[in-house]
Amino acid sequence: MSLKSFLPSVIISTISFSAVLITCTKAQNKEVEIPFISNSQLVIDGDLSDWKNQNDLFEIHQFISPWSNPNFGNTVFRSFYDQEWFYFCFDIEDKNVVEAPFQKESDVARGDRGEIFITADPDLKEYYCFEISPSAKVLDYIAHYYRKFDYNWNLKGMEIKGVLNQNGYILEGRLPMSFIKSLNKSGSNPLENINLGIFRAEFNNLNLQDPSVNWISWVKPTTEKPDFHTPSAFKKVKFQSSK
Repeated sequence: MSLKSFLPSVIISTISFSAVLITCTKAQNKEVEIPFISNSQLVIDGDLSDWKNQNDLFEIHQFISPWSNPNFGNTVFRSFYDQEWFYFCFDIEDKNVVEAPFQKESDVARGDRGEIFITADPDLKEYYCFEISPSAKVLDYIAHYYRKFDYNWNLKGMEIKGVLNQNGYILEGRLPMSFIKSLNKSGSNPLENINLGIFRAEFNNLNLQDPSVNWISWVKPTTEKPDFHTPSAFKKVKFQSSK
């Protein structure tokens, strides 16, 4: 191949690669919006059939396993909000559901679960965590960076149901919007600067120290070892105007 014929190919390939890279970067940086849906008539019962009746949903289908086995089964998270509630659901594929007998909240941390972390502080000076077992037992706590946990905190008013099925398990719930609006203590819009972490823990047994535990995230944290309690595990979201 002559130099003259080679150079155009290199230029075209470079332009094509750059276009793909720009497209991927835009997709990663795309603003996330939680839609507002009034009169959804959603019932928290672990049956997701009524979610199909909602016209617009925030959905996550692309979860990743940054530190372990990428073959963890399909994981889907959906959400929206209305004046009173932030609605969410996990639909998790899991052929081996692991859950410890529940005697205290910390037992949730010994098995499979879906997790929602939320804050209005990108530096995680104060953030709130909800870890939910397949049977909808909840470990909820307030945290401060780095990994300072107050397990005495509990959110009043939340409602969560869990259902096991042949594919895995479903978690469906709602959190009071009054709680979410209380997070932002500065600015005129209480729903500004909200950051979410959406996670899943996949266990093979009840051993919390088992290295085979798969830690699954919506975004890829920048830590070398598994850690969701870091700012890079969160992503800023926008709540769609209710007007």
